[in-house]
Order: sequence, then structure tokens, then C-alpha cells
Amino acid sequence: MGSIYAAYADGDLLRLLRSDDPQAFAELYERYRMDVYRYGLTIVKMPLQAEDLLQDTFIRLWDVRHRLEIKTGIRQYLLRICHNRAIDINKQVAVSRQLVDQLFNHYQDDSASLERSQLDLQRFDALVEEALSSLSPQRRRVYEMCKKEKKSYEEVARELQLSTNTVKAHMTQANALLREYIRKNARISILVLLLGKFF
Repeated sequence: MGSIYAAYADGDLLRLLRSDDPQAFAELYERYRMDVYRYGLTIVKMPLQAEDLLQDTFIRLWDVRHRLEIKTGIRQYLLRICHNRAIDINKQVAVSRQLVDQLFNHYQDDSASLERSQLDLQRFDALVEEALSSLSPQRRRVYEMCKKEKKSYEEVARELQLSTNTVKAHMTQANALLREYIRKNARISILVLLLGKFF
């Protein structure tokens, strides 16, 4: 379904965003996501990392919405967030690879390593379920339809009678909560398991 938000100027969307309007956020995301993604890709080089960078950039926008003071335009503001976050990601990737290498060398001769990995997977699944339980019912439903049922944003929007932009906003915020929850609550063994998957 269409949205009247597409006709709003950036300044109007920012004012609505400061008032916690999720559709204003979703419209800004739709309007500038490709600019942020392409810019991030030039820095981190990897599409998956650029996608994470895109999500992190808009999560940051949402987090600071109440104290936004943008003088140069929203696009430039988002690209600056993207640039700063990309530098952090590049540093984290380097550290994470070193950590995975060190722990892999430590555990590779351990006959119990397979059993440990299976246990960590179970713990990770439980951790994700805990994180999901903290979502609002609608946001959890959107997340499960997209991730578990593999439905497109458009399909979810039709079934739940939402705009596609609102579905995207729900997914952005759900992913942010899940990442933060796992960072805070996962044991190092679970984090290493995840790092091994991505690196």
C-alpha cells in the first residue's frame, strides 16, 4: 500500500521522527538506504558487512532521534554515521578474526569440541528465544514471518495490513534488539561459534 509519507520533505520527516513516528523512520530508511549501503560497501568491501552497516546506521538514527540537530542535510548526516561505524566494524573484524583463529587452534585437538559446539548452538537458540520474547507481539510476528517463514516484506505487509516501510522499520529495530541482547548475554563460547560462521 502507498504512503503519504513519500511526499513529505526531509525536514517534515525529521520532525515526525523526533515524535517517535515509525513510518517517518521507515520513509527515511527507504529514501536513503541505497546511498548508505553503497557508501558503506566502498569502505568495508563485503556485501554482508555493508548490509549490517546499513542497519547499524539507521539504528543509530532511531536511537538519537530525540536530540537530532542536523545542519548539513539528512543524507550527509547518515553518511557520516556510516563512515564512523564502518571504521569501528573494520577494527572489530580484525580483532574477531584473531580471536577465532586463537580459539580454533586451542580447541582443534579437543575430542569434546563437537559436543561443545552442539551445546553452544542450543544455548544460542535459547538466547534468541529470550530476545524475541522481549519484542512487542506485532514486531515478533513480523520478524518470524520474514526470518522463519522466509516471506518477503511485501508478503508480510499484505498479510498484516501494514505498509512495506513499516515492515522494514520493524525488522530494523528487531535486528538491533537481537544483536544487542546477544552481545550482552552470550558467553564467549557462543560468540566464537557465531564468529566462526561469519568469518
